[in-house]
Amino acid sequence: MSSIIFREPSISDADSIWNLVKNNKPLDENSKYLYVLLCHQFSKTCVVAESGSDIIGFLSGFISPKSPDTLFVWQAAVSNAFRNQGIAKELVLKALSQTDPDVRFVEATVTPSNKASLKFLQNIAIQLDGDFTKTPMFSTKILGDDHEPEDLIRIGPIQKNLLEVTA
Repeated sequence: MSSIIFREPSISDADSIWNLVKNNKPLDENSKYLYVLLCHQFSKTCVVAESGSDIIGFLSGFISPKSPDTLFVWQAAVSNAFRNQGIAKELVLKALSQTDPDVRFVEATVTPSNKASLKFLQNIAIQLDGDFTKTPMFSTKILGDDHEPEDLIRIGPIQKNLLEVTA
């Protein structure tokens, strides 16, 4: 993975990020404007993975004012050609390494059918020596009948000294 660089996104990355997410089903596709905002307003909690001049991975995350000790991971996408190489894990670890030392938890929401993401988050919990909990968060009544419910995954407290980022 030495040819892959992990860094904060810039506004000029937004178009590539938007296209990456569009091609990563089952992720929800959002407007290009949203990715511009993420790159501008949340660059300290988002990460891109770059190979050559191509964006091959993206993690969007934020610290909620309601939970200043928690990194909420909203989306993680990796290009099909680069899957199963540990890039998603490195995106999460890099995002955590960029946060305040008081950040001790990671949260994400996952649909029940997204077994790969659930397993991925379980592995992150193991690596960071944090507890793993899953609780219902948003029902189809809230999200609409065309969207599966979302369960909240909470990992932590994490041991930040266990972060290993290759970038």
